[in-house]
Amino acid sequence: MTGAGFAQTLVLGGLAQPEATRRQQQQAAAQVGMKISPQGLEQRFTPTALMFMSRMLEAGLEQVVRSDAKRTVLPQFKGVYLTDCTRLDWGKQGMKLGVRWEIQQGQLQASVSELTTHDQKTAVVERPLPVGALHLGDLGFFKLKRFGQWNQQGVYWLTRFKVGTVVYRPNGEALDLLALLETATLPLSIPVRVGVKEQITAYLVAAPIPDDAYAKRLARLREQARRDQRPLSPRQAAYARWTIYLTNIPELTFAQAHLLARTRWQIELLFKLWKSQAKVLVSRTADPIRQQCLVYAKLLGVLVAHWLLLVTGWHHAALGALDALHIIRSHVPLLMRAFSHPHLWACLFTWLREDMDRCSPLSKRRKVPLAFQLWHDFDLVIP
Repeated sequence: MTGAGFAQTLVLGGLAQPEATRRQQQQAAAQVGMKISPQGLEQRFTPTALMFMSRMLEAGLEQVVRSDAKRTVLPQFKGVYLTDCTRLDWGKQGMKLGVRWEIQQGQLQASVSELTTHDQKTAVVERPLPVGALHLGDLGFFKLKRFGQWNQQGVYWLTRFKVGTVVYRPNGEALDLLALLETATLPLSIPVRVGVKEQITAYLVAAPIPDDAYAKRLARLREQARRDQRPLSPRQAAYARWTIYLTNIPELTFAQAHLLARTRWQIELLFKLWKSQAKVLVSRTADPIRQQCLVYAKLLGVLVAHWLLLVTGWHHAALGALDALHIIRSHVPLLMRAFSHPHLWACLFTWLREDMDRCSPLSKRRKVPLAFQLWHDFDLVIP
């Protein structure tokens, strides 16, 4: 068993069979050219192996692979970046994974940290963005200082409004936002200044939500307040009647802002795919070292799958992410052989691309359009 063979066994074997038994893992080792028994493979899960897989994951997260396809998703922007964090808990262990995903050309940037690390402190958050790019993040990444820096750098951003944020009119007059929402013509779109010590310029876009949606949102807020062992403030309950966004994109309507905000959900779907389909947190063992090695390997596996999709021409309107993962898995045996038979790489990429192209494209929906339909219909001219 070599280091390369060990990594390929766990990473590629875990990608193909995320719930593999010990014997199936041994069979994966055989496919990458390692002659070893299940017991022999079991003995390789040592602290040294754990350090090796940890460094493999770190090296993998530093790699950036992007598609060379034409920008078809929201082409008004020079990149659409989604940032979020997810908890990875297995056994009594865990870590936080921070991910920044550019959905036009697909590149992923990621970092790992302790579970107790605040989202704002994850390494991926402070990585620079290109001029003309759009950043979308949830309230965990709401930071006025960063928004002000992006204003100066020519980076576009959109975020939900954080209750408690102080808002002023452009002339510096304090604004009672709730009072304005009750009396203004809706949907609302106005220029504002935000913050106390260091005010930044922005646009506030808002509209009321239906009564049934308000009841559901209020129930979620009350449940969260109960878990946090605090009362739900009347002010927070009042704001729950509205969907409010802050952005630096000029002349943005509420419908346009809402579509962009919905785009952020794609990264949640990515996390769901990794956890529910790639099963990065599922393990058949109670051994903590083996558990952790397998988590690192499966994370590397989904990265490899993502890279393969990008270099074989996959895009959002062509094929669902789950179907694409199934196609990748069907080619893992060939991928395993390619490391020891380099002439197979060309065949692998050719056949992957052909299989992707042969699949039927996603069907359009009339009542509940898919994300790629909404992106295609998005009409915005940025001055």
